[in-house]
Amino acid sequence: MAFAFIILIIVLTILYSLGIKLSPYEFNAVNVETILQAPSLQHWFGTDALGRDLFIRVIHGANMSLFIALLTAINAFIIGVSLGLVAGYKEGWIEEVIIKFIDFIYSLPDLLVLSIIALFLSQSTTGIVIGLAFINWMDTARVTRAEIKRLKSEEYITATKVIGADSFHIIFKHMFPNIMASVLIALSFTIPRAILSESTLSFIGLGISPPDTSWGTLAGDAWQYLRTDPHLIFFPALMIFLTVLSFNNFGEWLRRKLSLRVT
Repeated sequence: MAFAFIILIIVLTILYSLGIKLSPYEFNAVNVETILQAPSLQHWFGTDALGRDLFIRVIHGANMSLFIALLTAINAFIIGVSLGLVAGYKEGWIEEVIIKFIDFIYSLPDLLVLSIIALFLSQSTTGIVIGLAFINWMDTARVTRAEIKRLKSEEYITATKVIGADSFHIIFKHMFPNIMASVLIALSFTIPRAILSESTLSFIGLGISPPDTSWGTLAGDAWQYLRTDPHLIFFPALMIFLTVLSFNNFGEWLRRKLSLRVT
């Protein structure tokens, strides 16, 4: 069920990105005659305070939210795996410095870090991605380091060193393929965390700036209508909840499958 929902959201965002019409309405088309309408056959999710169709705005928001989450996962992968490989393979003072740096980043409040980066980079998409990647690479680094240290004691790695293979060959030919399962499990939880973090930041006004739209900005714009027009916040919040839940369930499923395969 979780995998089916993820596929549905991804397919809808891809179709929307390709310019395929998913609705007769444009996401930013103002219509004063349809202001704050409840969900209906004409407007499935209702309309907002400017008469804009909420369904197509939610799809547009999904495009931005998933794009940011994907970029965050890619950056977290690059940073986390790179530092984890170095810490696990080199050991000594290099490992100690990296571990202390990870502990330092962990000690910082996520919202504070995101807010500072967003303010310095003018609440741009780039700033949001940098901020989210900055607070989401540590788990990947720790998993990578632990797996590399485990593999270093394996007999085939020792034999590879004895025959004169260099470090680059050992890491990327023999170690890296064997840690990918564990790294992918860690990354599968990065995407829902990124979606939730971006939504929180946008909700409080420090995330995506108009005219860009994400689920967080839709929810942030709608909170003042919570009593009179609850559909405005219900649908963006529902999409955030279902997407985060689906990715978390998918991550748990992936963990079980890959763990069974390893054993």
